[in-house]
Amino acid sequence: RKAFGSIGRRIPHRILHIINQDGESLGSMHRAEALKLMDQHDLKLVLLRENVEPPVYRLMTGQQIHEEQLKRAEKKKASPKAGMVQKELSFSSAIAKNDLETKTKQIAQWIEKKYHVKVTIRQAKDGNTDMFMIFDQILETISEKATYLSKPKVTREGVSTCILRHMSDKELKAYQKTEKQKNSTVKKDENEDLKSSELHQ
Repeated sequence: RKAFGSIGRRIPHRILHIINQDGESLGSMHRAEALKLMDQHDLKLVLLRENVEPPVYRLMTGQQIHEEQLKRAEKKKASPKAGMVQKELSFSSAIAKNDLETKTKQIAQWIEKKYHVKVTIRQAKDGNTDMFMIFDQILETISEKATYLSKPKVTREGVSTCILRHMSDKELKAYQKTEKQKNSTVKKDENEDLKSSELHQ
């Protein structure tokens, strides 16, 4: 895929199908006419579909192009890379504690192998469990090696999903550093407590 963005004035096609910035079709027109529209409204031309007759171009503002680029980048990030194995697990929000532990162990094993793991939780019929809490619980258990590739989100009524991935070496180092700091703070607090209790005796 070519990068999504303004093609400037370099239009290889003579007749174009134009869509305006509100997404409405303006029909087919000569490229000179399309360029005139672009200049008049201070918009940019973006090629949407090339392999149709006539090819479809859209007039967009710089802001619209920027938002679309961000959207596409997000999508690309969430889709597994070529050669990347993505495993999937789905269960109900009413899952029993020991079953959840088993699933979490399975996720941890996959993460160890550097797989991406897509976790889907379905809200149980009469349940009102916070599905996002379950995601956080899973991540907390394997937090020393995993992080979110795409954060938990509701995909449709009663169904939430997230994708977990193995942390990069850089992220792991940063995580271990903060853990170390946390532990030394806790130790310091415990020593302080000891000192103060000795003083009170």
